Amino acid sequence: MHPGPRTLLMLAGLIVAASPALAAQGPGGGDTDDEARSEARELVYAGDELFARKRYAEALRAYQRAERLVCVPTTSIEVAKTLAAIGRLSEARDLAATIAASRPTPGEPWPFMQARRRAAALRDDLDERIPRLRVKITPSPAGARLRVDGQIMTASAEGSPIDPGNHWVEVEADGYVGARQRVYVPEREVTTLDVALTPEPPSARGTSPWAIGGFVASGVGAAVGLGAGVGYLNARSDLEEACRRGTASCSGDARGGANALGWVSNIGFGVAIAGAAVGGLALGLESSRAPASNVTWAIGPGYIGVRGTL
Repeated sequence: MHPGPRTLLMLAGLIVAASPALAAQGPGGGDTDDEARSEARELVYAGDELFARKRYAEALRAYQRAERLVCVPTTSIEVAKTLAAIGRLSEARDLAATIAASRPTPGEPWPFMQARRRAAALRDDLDERIPRLRVKITPSPAGARLRVDGQIMTASAEGSPIDPGNHWVEVEADGYVGARQRVYVPEREVTTLDVALTPEPPSARGTSPWAIGGFVASGVGAAVGLGAGVGYLNARSDLEEACRRGTASCSGDARGGANALGWVSNIGFGVAIAGAAVGGLALGLESSRAPASNVTWAIGPGYIGVRGTL
Protein backbone atom coordinates (compact mmCIF):
# COMPACT_ATOMS: atom_id res chain seq x y z
CA MET A 1 0.00 0.00 0.00
CA HIS A 2 1.13 3.53 -0.72
CA PRO A 3 1.24 6.12 2.05
CA GLY A 4 -1.51 8.72 2.04
CA PRO A 5 -1.05 12.29 0.83
CA ARG A 6 -0.58 13.67 4.35
CA THR A 7 2.18 11.16 5.07
CA LEU A 8 3.89 12.05 1.80
CA LEU A 9 3.71 15.75 2.64
CA MET A 10 5.26 15.07 6.03
CA LEU A 11 8.09 13.14 4.37
CA ALA A 12 8.67 15.95 1.89
CA GLY A 13 8.86 18.41 4.78
CA LEU A 14 11.40 16.23 6.51
CA ILE A 15 13.59 16.47 3.40
CA VAL A 16 13.90 20.17 4.09
CA ALA A 17 14.55 19.60 7.78
CA ALA A 18 17.42 17.30 6.79
CA SER A 19 19.14 19.96 4.70
CA PRO A 20 22.69 19.27 6.02
CA ALA A 21 22.47 15.67 4.81
CA LEU A 22 20.98 16.81 1.52
CA ALA A 23 23.91 19.12 1.03
CA ALA A 24 26.33 16.29 1.63
CA GLN A 25 24.60 14.07 -0.95
CA GLY A 26 23.98 16.51 -3.78
CA PRO A 27 24.04 15.18 -7.37
CA GLY A 28 27.44 16.66 -8.07
CA GLY A 29 29.10 15.45 -4.87
CA GLY A 30 29.46 19.01 -3.51
CA ASP A 31 27.15 21.39 -1.65
CA THR A 32 23.55 21.52 -2.77
CA ASP A 33 22.49 25.13 -2.70
CA ASP A 34 19.36 26.40 -1.01
CA GLU A 35 17.75 27.21 -4.33
CA ALA A 36 18.04 23.60 -5.55
CA ARG A 37 16.67 22.26 -2.26
CA SER A 38 13.80 24.70 -2.36
CA GLU A 39 12.93 23.75 -5.94
CA ALA A 40 13.17 20.05 -5.11
CA ARG A 41 10.84 20.55 -2.16
CA GLU A 42 8.26 22.28 -4.33
CA LEU A 43 8.52 19.53 -6.94
CA VAL A 44 7.96 16.87 -4.27
CA TYR A 45 4.90 18.76 -3.01
CA ALA A 46 3.58 18.97 -6.58
CA GLY A 47 4.31 15.30 -7.17
CA ASP A 48 2.47 14.32 -3.97
CA GLU A 49 -0.60 16.25 -5.07
CA LEU A 50 -0.54 14.75 -8.55
CA PHE A 51 -0.02 11.25 -7.16
CA ALA A 52 -2.99 11.66 -4.81
CA ARG A 53 -5.10 12.61 -7.83
CA LYS A 54 -3.78 9.50 -9.67
CA ARG A 55 -2.09 11.62 -12.33
CA TYR A 56 0.86 9.29 -12.15
CA ALA A 57 2.70 10.28 -15.33
CA GLU A 58 2.79 13.93 -14.26
CA ALA A 59 3.75 12.98 -10.72
CA LEU A 60 6.61 10.88 -12.07
CA ARG A 61 7.99 13.81 -14.05
CA ALA A 62 7.86 16.04 -10.95
CA TYR A 63 9.59 13.45 -8.74
CA GLN A 64 12.27 12.77 -11.37
CA ARG A 65 13.03 16.48 -11.65
CA ALA A 66 13.33 16.67 -7.87
CA GLU A 67 15.63 13.65 -7.88
CA ARG A 68 17.90 15.27 -10.45
CA LEU A 69 18.20 18.29 -8.19
CA VAL A 70 18.57 16.41 -4.89
CA CYS A 71 19.42 12.73 -5.41
CA VAL A 72 18.77 11.24 -1.98
CA PRO A 73 16.73 8.21 -0.81
CA THR A 74 13.70 10.35 0.03
CA THR A 75 13.36 11.58 -3.56
CA SER A 76 14.34 8.30 -5.24
CA ILE A 77 11.74 6.30 -3.33
CA GLU A 78 9.01 8.60 -4.66
CA VAL A 79 10.20 7.87 -8.20
CA ALA A 80 10.19 4.11 -7.50
CA LYS A 81 6.69 4.05 -6.00
CA THR A 82 5.31 6.06 -8.95
CA LEU A 83 6.93 3.75 -11.49
CA ALA A 84 5.18 0.88 -9.74
CA ALA A 85 1.87 2.75 -9.82
CA ILE A 86 1.99 3.13 -13.61
CA GLY A 87 2.88 -0.53 -14.18
CA ARG A 88 6.62 -0.25 -14.79
CA LEU A 89 7.24 -2.85 -12.12
CA SER A 90 10.64 -4.11 -13.29
CA GLU A 91 12.11 -0.61 -13.41
CA ALA A 92 10.55 0.24 -10.04
CA ARG A 93 11.92 -2.94 -8.49
CA ASP A 94 15.47 -2.23 -9.70
CA LEU A 95 15.37 1.31 -8.34
CA ALA A 96 13.92 0.17 -5.01
CA ALA A 97 16.65 -2.46 -4.70
CA THR A 98 19.30 0.18 -5.39
CA ILE A 99 17.86 2.49 -2.71
CA ALA A 100 17.59 -0.33 -0.16
CA ALA A 101 21.18 -1.41 -0.82
CA SER A 102 22.65 2.10 -0.59
CA ARG A 103 24.96 2.62 2.38
CA PRO A 104 23.88 5.11 5.05
CA THR A 105 26.11 8.11 5.64
CA PRO A 106 27.24 9.13 9.15
CA GLY A 107 24.72 11.34 10.85
CA GLU A 108 22.09 11.11 8.11
CA PRO A 109 18.54 12.06 9.14
CA TRP A 110 15.81 9.62 10.02
CA PRO A 111 13.78 10.17 6.78
CA PHE A 112 16.66 8.69 4.78
CA MET A 113 16.66 5.52 6.88
CA GLN A 114 12.89 5.36 6.62
CA ALA A 115 13.15 5.71 2.81
CA ARG A 116 15.50 2.71 2.71
CA ARG A 117 13.03 0.65 4.72
CA ARG A 118 10.23 1.68 2.38
CA ALA A 119 12.41 0.76 -0.59
CA ALA A 120 13.15 -2.69 0.84
CA ALA A 121 9.43 -3.29 1.43
CA LEU A 122 8.62 -2.12 -2.12
CA ARG A 123 11.33 -4.37 -3.56
CA ASP A 124 9.95 -7.42 -1.74
CA ASP A 125 6.40 -6.60 -2.80
CA LEU A 126 7.40 -6.20 -6.45
CA ASP A 127 9.35 -9.47 -6.39
CA GLU A 128 5.99 -11.16 -5.82
CA ARG A 129 3.99 -8.98 -8.21
CA ILE A 130 6.27 -9.03 -11.26
CA PRO A 131 4.97 -11.72 -13.65
CA ARG A 132 6.98 -13.94 -15.98
CA LEU A 133 6.51 -14.77 -19.62
CA ARG A 134 7.49 -18.21 -20.90
CA VAL A 135 7.61 -18.63 -24.69
CA LYS A 136 7.64 -22.14 -26.14
CA ILE A 137 8.79 -22.21 -29.76
CA THR A 138 7.85 -25.21 -31.89
CA PRO A 139 9.81 -26.81 -33.51
CA SER A 140 12.46 -24.70 -31.66
CA PRO A 141 15.04 -24.39 -34.47
CA ALA A 142 18.60 -23.46 -33.60
CA GLY A 143 19.23 -19.73 -33.81
CA ALA A 144 15.58 -18.72 -33.33
CA ARG A 145 15.32 -15.03 -32.41
CA LEU A 146 12.76 -13.91 -29.80
CA ARG A 147 11.70 -10.29 -29.36
CA VAL A 148 9.15 -8.86 -26.96
CA ASP A 149 7.93 -5.35 -27.80
CA GLY A 150 10.91 -5.05 -30.14
CA GLN A 151 13.46 -5.94 -27.45
CA ILE A 152 15.53 -9.13 -27.67
CA MET A 153 14.59 -11.65 -24.98
CA THR A 154 16.10 -15.03 -24.19
CA ALA A 155 13.60 -17.86 -23.96
CA SER A 156 13.91 -19.75 -20.67
CA ALA A 157 12.07 -22.65 -19.09
CA GLU A 158 11.20 -20.67 -15.95
CA GLY A 159 10.10 -17.60 -17.89
CA SER A 160 11.52 -14.08 -18.07
CA PRO A 161 10.40 -11.23 -15.79
CA ILE A 162 8.19 -8.75 -17.61
CA ASP A 163 5.84 -5.89 -16.76
CA PRO A 164 2.15 -6.83 -16.62
CA GLY A 165 -0.08 -5.88 -19.53
CA ASN A 166 -0.24 -6.47 -23.28
CA HIS A 167 2.92 -7.32 -25.19
CA TRP A 168 3.83 -8.19 -28.77
CA VAL A 169 5.94 -11.34 -29.15
CA GLU A 170 7.89 -11.91 -32.38
CA VAL A 171 9.85 -15.02 -33.34
CA GLU A 172 12.13 -15.34 -36.36
CA ALA A 173 14.19 -18.30 -37.54
CA ASP A 174 16.03 -19.13 -40.74
CA GLY A 175 13.86 -21.26 -43.01
CA TYR A 176 10.62 -20.38 -41.22
CA VAL A 177 7.89 -17.80 -41.62
CA GLY A 178 8.14 -15.16 -38.89
CA ALA A 179 5.42 -15.32 -36.22
CA ARG A 180 3.95 -12.35 -34.34
CA GLN A 181 1.44 -12.70 -31.52
CA ARG A 182 -0.03 -10.48 -28.83
CA VAL A 183 -0.19 -11.73 -25.28
CA TYR A 184 -1.63 -10.35 -22.05
CA VAL A 185 0.47 -11.00 -18.96
CA PRO A 186 -1.28 -10.55 -15.58
CA GLU A 187 0.52 -9.77 -12.34
CA ARG A 188 1.92 -12.53 -10.12
CA GLU A 189 1.55 -15.25 -12.76
CA VAL A 190 3.71 -17.19 -15.18
CA THR A 191 2.11 -16.91 -18.62
CA THR A 192 3.04 -19.51 -21.23
CA LEU A 193 2.78 -18.61 -24.90
CA ASP A 194 3.09 -21.36 -27.54
CA VAL A 195 4.48 -20.13 -30.86
CA ALA A 196 4.30 -22.62 -33.75
CA LEU A 197 6.64 -21.81 -36.64
CA THR A 198 5.66 -22.64 -40.22
CA PRO A 199 8.40 -23.66 -42.70
CA GLU A 200 8.91 -21.21 -45.51
CA PRO A 201 7.59 -22.34 -48.92
CA PRO A 202 10.40 -23.46 -51.26
CA SER A 203 9.92 -20.37 -53.44
CA ALA A 204 10.73 -18.17 -50.47
CA ARG A 205 13.99 -20.06 -49.92
CA GLY A 206 15.14 -19.64 -53.54
CA THR A 207 14.97 -21.74 -56.69
CA SER A 208 16.39 -25.27 -56.53
CA PRO A 209 19.96 -25.69 -57.83
CA TRP A 210 18.64 -28.52 -60.02
CA ALA A 211 16.24 -26.16 -61.72
CA ILE A 212 18.92 -23.51 -62.22
CA GLY A 213 21.48 -26.05 -63.47
CA GLY A 214 19.00 -27.70 -65.80
CA PHE A 215 17.97 -24.47 -67.50
CA VAL A 216 21.58 -23.26 -67.78
CA ALA A 217 22.58 -26.57 -69.41
CA SER A 218 19.58 -26.28 -71.70
CA GLY A 219 20.65 -22.81 -72.82
CA VAL A 220 24.23 -23.87 -73.46
CA GLY A 221 23.12 -27.00 -75.29
CA ALA A 222 20.75 -25.00 -77.48
CA ALA A 223 23.48 -22.50 -78.35
CA VAL A 224 25.96 -25.26 -79.23
CA GLY A 225 23.34 -27.17 -81.19
CA LEU A 226 22.31 -24.10 -83.16
CA GLY A 227 25.88 -23.05 -83.93
CA ALA A 228 26.95 -26.54 -84.96
CA GLY A 229 23.75 -26.96 -86.97
CA VAL A 230 24.42 -23.81 -88.97
CA GLY A 231 27.99 -25.00 -89.53
CA TYR A 232 26.74 -28.42 -90.65
CA LEU A 233 24.29 -26.93 -93.15
CA ASN A 234 26.99 -24.67 -94.60
CA ALA A 235 29.44 -27.59 -94.82
CA ARG A 236 26.85 -29.78 -96.59
CA SER A 237 26.06 -27.03 -99.04
CA ASP A 238 29.75 -26.51 -99.84
CA LEU A 239 30.29 -30.27 -100.16
CA GLU A 240 27.38 -30.69 -102.59
CA GLU A 241 28.63 -27.80 -104.72
CA ALA A 242 32.17 -29.28 -104.78
CA CYS A 243 30.91 -32.74 -105.74
CA ARG A 244 28.69 -31.26 -108.48
CA ARG A 245 31.71 -29.54 -109.98
CA GLY A 246 33.95 -32.52 -109.36
CA THR A 247 36.58 -30.57 -107.46
CA ALA A 248 39.07 -31.98 -104.91
CA SER A 249 36.95 -30.60 -102.06
CA CYS A 250 34.52 -33.44 -102.68
CA SER A 251 36.33 -35.96 -100.50
CA GLY A 252 35.73 -38.38 -97.67
CA ASP A 253 37.42 -36.08 -95.17
CA ALA A 254 35.06 -33.25 -96.14
CA ARG A 255 32.09 -35.54 -95.67
CA GLY A 256 33.46 -36.65 -92.27
CA GLY A 257 33.87 -33.04 -91.11
CA ALA A 258 30.33 -32.15 -92.14
CA ASN A 259 28.95 -35.24 -90.42
CA ALA A 260 30.90 -34.37 -87.22
CA LEU A 261 29.23 -30.97 -87.15
CA GLY A 262 25.90 -32.70 -87.54
CA TRP A 263 26.62 -34.96 -84.57
CA VAL A 264 27.70 -31.99 -82.43
CA SER A 265 24.49 -30.20 -83.34
CA ASN A 266 22.40 -33.23 -82.41
CA ILE A 267 24.20 -33.64 -79.09
CA GLY A 268 23.78 -29.92 -78.30
CA PHE A 269 20.05 -30.06 -78.96
CA GLY A 270 19.84 -33.26 -76.91
CA VAL A 271 21.52 -31.55 -73.96
CA ALA A 272 19.13 -28.61 -74.38
CA ILE A 273 16.11 -30.92 -74.24
CA ALA A 274 17.47 -32.88 -71.25
CA GLY A 275 18.37 -29.70 -69.36
CA ALA A 276 14.93 -28.21 -69.94
CA ALA A 277 13.35 -31.44 -68.72
CA VAL A 278 15.44 -31.48 -65.52
CA GLY A 279 14.73 -27.80 -64.81
CA GLY A 280 11.01 -28.20 -65.46
CA LEU A 281 10.82 -31.30 -63.27
CA ALA A 282 12.64 -29.55 -60.41
CA LEU A 283 10.27 -26.59 -60.59
CA GLY A 284 7.29 -28.92 -60.68
CA LEU A 285 8.45 -30.72 -57.56
CA GLU A 286 8.94 -27.41 -55.77
CA SER A 287 5.46 -26.28 -56.68
CA SER A 288 3.93 -29.53 -55.49
CA ARG A 289 5.68 -29.24 -52.12
CA ALA A 290 4.76 -25.58 -51.61
CA PRO A 291 1.87 -25.24 -49.14
CA ALA A 292 -1.28 -23.55 -50.31
CA SER A 293 -2.16 -20.11 -49.04
CA ASN A 294 -2.96 -20.62 -45.38
CA VAL A 295 -3.61 -17.91 -42.82
CA THR A 296 -5.02 -18.83 -39.43
CA TRP A 297 -5.83 -17.05 -36.21
CA ALA A 298 -3.84 -18.17 -33.17
CA ILE A 299 -6.02 -17.69 -30.12
CA GLY A 300 -5.33 -18.86 -26.60
CA PRO A 301 -5.65 -17.85 -22.96
CA GLY A 302 -4.62 -14.20 -22.87
CA TYR A 303 -3.29 -13.91 -26.41
CA ILE A 304 -4.30 -13.56 -30.04
CA GLY A 305 -2.19 -13.63 -33.19
CA VAL A 306 -1.99 -14.50 -36.87
CA ARG A 307 0.25 -17.04 -38.52
CA GLY A 308 0.46 -18.80 -41.87
CA THR A 309 1.70 -18.42 -45.42
CA LEU A 310 0.39 -16.75 -48.54
